[in-house]
Amino acid sequence: MIWAKQIQTLLVLILLHGFALQLAAEEIHIGILDWRTLEDFEQHWLPSLQSLETEMPAHRLVLHAMTLEELNKALAEHQLDFLITNPGHYVALSAQYEIAPLAQLQHLKEGLPLNYVGSVLLTHQGRQDLNEFSDLKGLRVGAVSLESFGGYQLMLDTLNQHHNDVNRWAINWSFTGFPMDQLVERLLHDEFDAIVLRSCLAEVMALEGSLDLTALRPIGAQSIDGYPCMISTPVYPGWPLLRTARANDTLARQVLAALMKSDSVLIEQDVVHWQPPVSYQSVYDVFERLRIGPFAAFPHNPILHWLLIHRYWFYGAFTLLILLVLHNIRAEYLVRRRTHELELSQQRHREAEQTAQHHQDELRHASRFTLMGELAAGLAHELNQPLTAIANYARGSVRHLQRDNQDLLDRRVQLVEASEQIANQADQAAAVIRNIRTFLKKDAGEYSWLAIVPVVEDALLFCQTRLNQAQVKPDLQFSSHLPDIFSHRIYLLQILANLITNALDAMVDEEVSQRELRLSISQDVANNRLIIQLFDRGKGIDAGIEKHLFEPFMTTRKEGMGLGLSLSRSLAEALGGELTLINRQDGGAVATLTIPIQQPLQESIECRG
Repeated sequence: MIWAKQIQTLLVLILLHGFALQLAAEEIHIGILDWRTLEDFEQHWLPSLQSLETEMPAHRLVLHAMTLEELNKALAEHQLDFLITNPGHYVALSAQYEIAPLAQLQHLKEGLPLNYVGSVLLTHQGRQDLNEFSDLKGLRVGAVSLESFGGYQLMLDTLNQHHNDVNRWAINWSFTGFPMDQLVERLLHDEFDAIVLRSCLAEVMALEGSLDLTALRPIGAQSIDGYPCMISTPVYPGWPLLRTARANDTLARQVLAALMKSDSVLIEQDVVHWQPPVSYQSVYDVFERLRIGPFAAFPHNPILHWLLIHRYWFYGAFTLLILLVLHNIRAEYLVRRRTHELELSQQRHREAEQTAQHHQDELRHASRFTLMGELAAGLAHELNQPLTAIANYARGSVRHLQRDNQDLLDRRVQLVEASEQIANQADQAAAVIRNIRTFLKKDAGEYSWLAIVPVVEDALLFCQTRLNQAQVKPDLQFSSHLPDIFSHRIYLLQILANLITNALDAMVDEEVSQRELRLSISQDVANNRLIIQLFDRGKGIDAGIEKHLFEPFMTTRKEGMGLGLSLSRSLAEALGGELTLINRQDGGAVATLTIPIQQPLQESIECRG
């Protein structure tokens, strides 16, 4: 009893160990073209691959019966390590995927050489009118698929080899899909006049008892020494076992070694073994003649085909001939052309620079006129105040002068003060007019040392009427002891006036109590520049136009030209600075203008020129 229990325990452990090994085994996925839809698929194929399980115990075979379409999809999704298919399908796949043959299947079924691939064109015995290929004109012919190599493709290639006018025969091809066996039944039921089968399939069906061979006869039969099956085409190498990109080198070597060690296997009446693959060049030739697979892009015209095949030799010889004939002429021509192109390029470059500079000056000038038009009312108001004061002081002086002498002497001090006020107000009016004329005249390229605060104040003065209309009181904040800058006063005025008017336009829909315009001037000592920031409480920058703010003619105002911000940025860059405009986190926007305190000497010279 004790020995029996120990033996029983040992057997259980062995079984559990084997089960654990099976669970841990690495799977090898092999896809196989199931062209006959075999019910005993695994029983049919596993014995032929038993050497893999014997020589590779750490691996487990997983076989997949697939159609052509399923194999293509599995390869595209890297689901297979190896596949077994017909040679035509291998050639078609080789144009799309990284696959290579490792071995070739040798298969004999009761003496029938299934290791070869060919096609046979069959009709039933009663059709005595069908004997030659040319008798197929206008008839119904059944086949499995356009992609079936051991069927339609080989048959079409053979027809084209024997006849040049097959395309004009008006054959009514009908494709039924797999399995191929069904074609026989449909032929015998008169659905087709003829069918295309893989060679030896009819004989296999006869051995299986599902077909009486006397009911069929071949069309265009060929005789091949030692080949016992009916056939209408040449024969081609058999099915290869293909390695895919998913299988690594180690696995491929192990599989190849196991297959080469295997002996012939007897599966019922079938003898199966594997051997090194033979050349599939004859299959490639069929595809080349049919212009399918890797040769689908090749032309059908034989002359064009020859030129395409030998195109590189042709290109090389033609190019060499042209170079030998034209070398000296080409060299001289290139020298002259390069010299002429260089001269033209330099001239065009100079003209383009002059034209661009002229257009830029005109555009800036036009922008200032437009801006001045918007500020005209404010300027008129600024001029009206000193002129009114001059008139009042002048009338008061006249009245004093009309009195008697003693009274005139007593009023001398008042008259002197009135005269000084007249002069002061006249100077103020003249300054306003001078500023307008300076602002509107064309750029003279005048750079000078400037105090930045008065420039900002002058810009606010230009916009005073707009500020009054918007009921906005600007808040100017600046650091003490700001250094002077070497810059262009008119450019700065134009930039600041544009930014102020844009800020006021952005706040036009806001409540008066919410409007804010704050200007801040500070010094960036580390980078030797001044920073002018203008804050508003407007509606901010719309996300849809944020990337296009500084593009020419980009505007949200009906009456706007869309040049203000574009020109302002170009003027800032001309000054060696930078202009940005972004949204504030608490609402509104902030414009930041950075200006170098002093530009490098070379840049200053270029700006003046």
